[in-house]
Amino acid sequence: MKNLLFLLMFVPNLSASAQLTNGSTAPDFTLTDYYGTTHNLYAYLNSGKTVFVEIFAAHCSSCWSYHQTHRLKNIYNQYGPAGTGELMVLALEHDQWNDNNAFIGNGPVWVTQGNWLNGTPYPIFDVEDPDRGVFTDYNVTSYPVVYKICPDKIVERVQTSETEAQLYQKVHGCQAVSIEEHLDLGNILHTDFLPSGIIPVALDLAKPRITAVWINRLFGVVVIVNLATQCDYDRQCSKKDPAGHFGHAEPNLSAVSPGHQPIR
Repeated sequence: MKNLLFLLMFVPNLSASAQLTNGSTAPDFTLTDYYGTTHNLYAYLNSGKTVFVEIFAAHCSSCWSYHQTHRLKNIYNQYGPAGTGELMVLALEHDQWNDNNAFIGNGPVWVTQGNWLNGTPYPIFDVEDPDRGVFTDYNVTSYPVVYKICPDKIVERVQTSETEAQLYQKVHGCQAVSIEEHLDLGNILHTDFLPSGIIPVALDLAKPRITAVWINRLFGVVVIVNLATQCDYDRQCSKKDPAGHFGHAEPNLSAVSPGHQPIR
C-alpha cells in the first residue's frame, strides 16, 4: 500500500486578528514608489492630510476585487492632491521579489491578478528589502488591509465594504478630533471688580469669528463672556457699552487678567 502525502499550501488571505489596533500610533515610513518618487508618511500627516494606506498583494484575488471597486481611486481623484488636497492614498504591495510583470498583469494568477498600474492615480510601492520592515511595523498578517491615518497619526482600520462617502466621512472625523484650531482672541483685559460684582472685559471685536469666550477665575468659577453680554458670577448680565466693551467701565488697558484664562 502506498502512503500518499498531500501538502496543502496556503497563499495568504489570512485572518486580520493581528493588525494594528484602532487608536494606536501609525509607524512612520519613507518609501520610493513604482515610478521613483519618494514619499514620507509623517510629511503628509504633518501637512494636515489624512492618509489612507492600503496593503495588498499582486496575486491576491480579494485585493484585486477591492481594487476594481475604484473606491480609493475615486476619493483620491476628488479629495487628493489634484482635488481638494485633504487626503493622500499610498498602496504598498506585499509580495516579495515581484518584478514589473506582476504590476502590469503579465503572468499566471498565482503571480498577478491584473494590471495594477493602469488607471491608478495614487502611488503604488513595490516594497522589497531593505524596506520590508514596514510590514512588520504594521503587523501585516493579511491583505487587503486599509488604514486611515489622521494628521495626529492615530490609526483606524477601514473595512473594504465602506463606500466613498463613508471613507470621506472618516476624513471629517479626523478633522473634528485631530486638528486643533487656535484662534487669536486679541487682548482680554479687565479692570478691578465693580461694586456690582461685574468684571468689565474688553475684547477685540475686530475678530469676527469669536462668538464666545469662557473665562475661569483662579478657583475655577466660570464667567461666560460673549459678544452680546457680560455675565458676573451670579449669571447677572449687562450689555456691552457703545465703545464695544462689556460692563460699566472702560477697562484698564495696562493689566491683562492674571487670574483668568480663556478656554478655546
